[in-house]
Amino acid sequence: MIDVERARCDLLAQDKGFYVIKKLYSEEEVDVYRNACEHFMRHSKRIQERIITDRIEDYVHPRSHDQEERTARIYQYFHNHRGDMVGHFFDRAIAIRDEIENAWLDNPIYRSEKETLLDYAIVTQYYGNKGMLTKHQDYGGPAPLPLLQFWVALSEPGKDYQHGNLVLYSRSGHGRRVETDLDMHKGDALIFDKSLTHEVELTRVAGEGALGRWTVLIGARAPRDTVWSAALKRWLYGPPLYLILSWGSSVLKRLANRS
Repeated sequence: MIDVERARCDLLAQDKGFYVIKKLYSEEEVDVYRNACEHFMRHSKRIQERIITDRIEDYVHPRSHDQEERTARIYQYFHNHRGDMVGHFFDRAIAIRDEIENAWLDNPIYRSEKETLLDYAIVTQYYGNKGMLTKHQDYGGPAPLPLLQFWVALSEPGKDYQHGNLVLYSRSGHGRRVETDLDMHKGDALIFDKSLTHEVELTRVAGEGALGRWTVLIGARAPRDTVWSAALKRWLYGPPLYLILSWGSSVLKRLANRS
């Protein structure tokens, strides 16, 4: 499906660190998957803190790097999707990722990092006229070779949303606007080293009824929460306790403003 050696060279290159696969998914496949995600986003419970564990169901998580709610995410865990449509959607990307990474497993530090981190996927909906992510890295650990993740466009730039490019910075500091500079469209995939700095520009609505900006990051990886940490986060930041605490906080603020 891809030139694996060329992909490894591009991923290791100081001025790149990424590899593009055009039309990894058909528009029909993307629409079926995104429609399922939209339904889940509307109807499923929200947890206000990220929980990384192989013992949790999928959930929705409002996400921003500041106080403005700019995006909503679905955290999808592979153990919840063995054999279903979502799982098959992930399998294509993960098979390519693993084939590329397998050549680097002789390095013990790299192999240890790969085994330590839990795989999952993040579906992100960017809110029109405020959706963005500030410049950041997804990984800053000791792995001496790239740990890879797949970014896939689930809606069409210019049609479903305006602006809102993912901007990816190579190790040499070269920035590329993914949708514009790399000409990426719905169903295209970008494999990139998760240690690279990146950001998402402010997303604009494309017009009434437009889908907006939807993406999925397949093979996002992070250290697992302990059993106790995961349980505490679920209790503190999920329904019903978080809703009660939020309601109490808003009541106190209104009372304070009246006095």
